[in-house]
Amino acid sequence: MKPFRFGIIGAGKIAHEFCEAVRLAGFEVAAVSSKSPERAAAFAREENIPASFGDYAAMLDQTELDAVYIATTHNFHYENILLCLSRKMPVLCEKPMVCTKAEAEAVFAEAEKQGVFVMEAMWSRFLPQIQRAREWIEEGRIGQVELAHSVVAFRAEYDPESRLFNPELAGGAMWDVGVYAMELLTYLLGENPAEVQTMVSRAGSGADKSGAALMRFSNCLASAQTSVMTCTNEGITLGGTEGYIRLPHANTGSEAFLYNRQKELAEHFKEEYPNGFVWEVEETVRCVREGLLQSPVVPWEDTVWCAGVFDQALRK
Repeated sequence: MKPFRFGIIGAGKIAHEFCEAVRLAGFEVAAVSSKSPERAAAFAREENIPASFGDYAAMLDQTELDAVYIATTHNFHYENILLCLSRKMPVLCEKPMVCTKAEAEAVFAEAEKQGVFVMEAMWSRFLPQIQRAREWIEEGRIGQVELAHSVVAFRAEYDPESRLFNPELAGGAMWDVGVYAMELLTYLLGENPAEVQTMVSRAGSGADKSGAALMRFSNCLASAQTSVMTCTNEGITLGGTEGYIRLPHANTGSEAFLYNRQKELAEHFKEEYPNGFVWEVEETVRCVREGLLQSPVVPWEDTVWCAGVFDQALRK
C-alpha cells in the first residue's frame, strides 16, 4: 500500500504538533502551504517536508496528496475547506471547524455533493481516557447519567490584536475552547441536547472572554463553562444513579476516575501518550481509505449542532 500523504494549510505552532503525529502514525507530510512563502519554506526545512508553497491552491494543484490538514485561524477555515473540496480533496480541519451553523451546513452539503471526506479535528474525543469513560457509561457502571459538568478554561494575557481576542480572527472563548467543553460532553453522553441556554461575557475587544451553556439531554441536565481569562479547576464530571466519573483536564489529561454509589474509588485509568493528535490522524486515513465521507467519532451532525450553539451564544 502506498504511503498516505498529507498536505498542510497554515504553518503555525499547531501544525508542528500535527507533523509529529503524522510521523508517529507512520504516514507522511508531503507539502505545507502558507500565505507567506518564506514561512512555508522555513516550516518545511524544520519539519523536513519536501515541498512548500506560498499559495494554498498551488499546493493542491501541484502536489499529489491524499488529504489536507487545515491549521489556519478560525476565520479562514470555511474558505480553506471549500477550496479543498473544489479539488475533491479530503479535509481534516482544526476546531472549531467553522464559526456558524450556516457555514457548517454549506461545507457538509458540498462534501456530500463531491463525495469527499471532511472531519472537524476534535482530537480530544479519541483520547484513551475519554474512550474509557464512554465505555464505563455504556456498560452502566454509573447507572443513568443525571447530571454532567464540563469546564475547559485557561488564563491568557489580554491582547486585543491576538488570535484569542481579535474578533476579526474569530477570537473568543467559545470558539477556541468552548468547542471542547461542549463536544466532549455530547460524545460522552452519546447525543446532542434538545435544548440549550447560553450566555457569554466579553473582553474590551468585543470577543467573548468566558461563556456558559446549560443543556437538556433526554435523561440528563448538563452545563459547560469555558474561558480564556480564568484560572480554575478544569475537567468533566458525570454523575449517575450508581456512581460518578471524574476526568481531570479532560481534553489534555491522561486519567479517568470511576467512583461507586458510596463515592469510593472503584477504578482508576491512566494512559500516557506522546501526541494526542495521532488517533485523529489514524481515523482520517482509515475513513479516506474506506471511502467514508464522515467519521462515526466526529460525525457531521455534531459539528453542525455545536456551530448552532456558537450562533446562539455569540450573536445575541
